[in-house]
Amino acid sequence: MLDRLVQVIKAAFNHLLGKVEDPAMMLEQSYNELQSNVISVRQAVAQAIATEKQLERDLQKNKDQAATWQNRAAMAVQQNSDDLARQALQRKQGYAQAVSDLETQLKVQKEATAGLRQRLAELENELQKANTKKQVLIARDKAAKATIKANEILSKTSTSGALSVMERMESKVQEKEAKALALGELSGDSLEKQFKSFEGKSDIELELLALKGEMGKSESSSKLIVGEKQAEAILLEKPADDSAIELQEVRELKTND
Repeated sequence: MLDRLVQVIKAAFNHLLGKVEDPAMMLEQSYNELQSNVISVRQAVAQAIATEKQLERDLQKNKDQAATWQNRAAMAVQQNSDDLARQALQRKQGYAQAVSDLETQLKVQKEATAGLRQRLAELENELQKANTKKQVLIARDKAAKATIKANEILSKTSTSGALSVMERMESKVQEKEAKALALGELSGDSLEKQFKSFEGKSDIELELLALKGEMGKSESSSKLIVGEKQAEAILLEKPADDSAIELQEVRELKTND
């Protein structure tokens, strides 16, 4: 019973940890840790190089001292001072021993420095690869999150509902357009009919006046011809002189008309 409870707690904790764990954050943390290690190794390499340089200086100093006391021992021998020569040789042996020890230590230090430098180069290469991989994974993580969000939105979105709303709105717009067109046509017909009716009446009146004018002119001409004939007949019955004079007057009047 207790084991099952522990397993349930572990499972719940792992599930919660999986939700809280952010890939981008974990990648940044891992990269920062690796970068911190690289910095530490760089500092160690710098210290190793400094130690190596110090050993080289100490080694050279002891070599110089050994050579100096060697020369002093030789000077004491030339002066027939064996005691001074022995003391100088003892000093020289001490520096020679230091030189031997320093050479051994310097060799070890150089090997350590070379190992640290190699390890630093490897870590820097790993750091560069980690940085590249971190950027790629962060980009992939962002793309995956965007895809998940888009799919969630699409799963909640009903295209049929949106299309039905659009179709319904389109039908309403078409109804309004048809109504506007009908109102425009009705308004246009009324005004146009009024003008056409007016224009039609004007045309009829004009034709009527023209017809009356033509008929009046014809009737006047007929009356004038009849009158001329009657006048000529009367004049024929009169004496010749009077008839000729009156006939001439009638013709002049006709010409004047």
